[in-house]
Amino acid sequence: MLGIIFFAVSTGVFGARSSDSGLAEPSSAEPVALTEPDEPEPEAPPPFKMRGVWIATVLNIDFPKQIGDSEAQKSELIAILDTALSAGLNTVFFQVRPHGDALYTSQIFPWSEYLTGEVGKNPGYDPLAFMIEQAHSRGLALHAWINPYRLNMGSRDNPQNSTEALPAGSPVKNRPELTLAAGDGRLYLNPGEPEAVELVLAGIREILENYAVDGIHMDDYFYPGDPNYDDSAAFAKYGQPQNLALADWRRANTQSLIAQIQALVRQVRPEAAFGVSPSGIWRNNRSSPLGSDSNGFESYSQIFADTRQWVKDGLLDYIAPQLYWAIGREGSDYALLARWWEEVCRDTGVLLYIGHGAYRLGSATEEAWATSAEIGRQLALNEELGIAGSIFYGYRQISENTLGLRDLLQELYKAPISAIPTEPPQYQ
Repeated sequence: MLGIIFFAVSTGVFGARSSDSGLAEPSSAEPVALTEPDEPEPEAPPPFKMRGVWIATVLNIDFPKQIGDSEAQKSELIAILDTALSAGLNTVFFQVRPHGDALYTSQIFPWSEYLTGEVGKNPGYDPLAFMIEQAHSRGLALHAWINPYRLNMGSRDNPQNSTEALPAGSPVKNRPELTLAAGDGRLYLNPGEPEAVELVLAGIREILENYAVDGIHMDDYFYPGDPNYDDSAAFAKYGQPQNLALADWRRANTQSLIAQIQALVRQVRPEAAFGVSPSGIWRNNRSSPLGSDSNGFESYSQIFADTRQWVKDGLLDYIAPQLYWAIGREGSDYALLARWWEEVCRDTGVLLYIGHGAYRLGSATEEAWATSAEIGRQLALNEELGIAGSIFYGYRQISENTLGLRDLLQELYKAPISAIPTEPPQYQ
């Protein structure tokens, strides 16, 4: 991502003639020049390798633990950064919009309930601003992680699939036509409604304009994974006039969002990166000859995210597929999928990072995760394939040193690599 310019310093020596003694004598016709040793060319810094960790705030998974206590929360954030640094990591992906809320000062989305226990209540400080300041002072990069469409965390047992259940500060409180009620009990912004997409873009714009983030990051939530939702009205209005099939129209909507975010990042904060961490399988090869040798959830057909095409069209700076499976696992073999993604990204200008399932360590059902050696094997394979880096989920396994994970990362990541670019990235 970084373009580096090198300057070579050379010195010239005026000519000389030999005397009978064999020593060089200065020419009477030419001035004498003192010869200085050549200055060494500056060493190229090591190539940037992503060493990231996701910090999840939804449902207070990683932060905050002390709800309503701003000073305690600041201490938590400092501990998170120090832990990341101690593990040899260089980048933190901080979830600042877990659903239709904000962990930063927003004119669009209300303050997150995860900070104070009450939606819209000011926590007394700005977590994103604090996190950026503290991260940069440690040489860590900070990417703002958002969930673009999800509006709440309802469930089948306690459905909140009506805008009436949204808090007063929600931008779609009185705009049900901009939402989708999914079968999982959650409410989403409707990806097929241009005004809903504009809300997503406006939220990203205010982050880029007001915060020195090193990147904008999205995970694998696009169209709801549960197919029980009704977007027929938007499809009739926008998709059918284009003579598109419903599935193709949905994929076009998500691709349009990705393209617009890329353009927005380039326009407002071109030194920042834009990337997505999708589910690890684009398509299985039983669905498409271009797909991977796998048998699992497909982003292409189930959440209408054509992630392979986004890479081929150069719409991302990086992609970080969530390969949360072990090497050799039937139907979703880490090794097979890592190789598949490496081939997809090769010669595209889109960097490939891998999302690792650290949260699986200690799994009672999969022997491969009985030790942290599985993570070590995956990182070794990444090196063999020339993959540009890794991002780990979850943070708790690193902070608690589960099965020696932090010790392993410290050993593997001995060489310091700066995360903060000293020059603007040179994108394709």
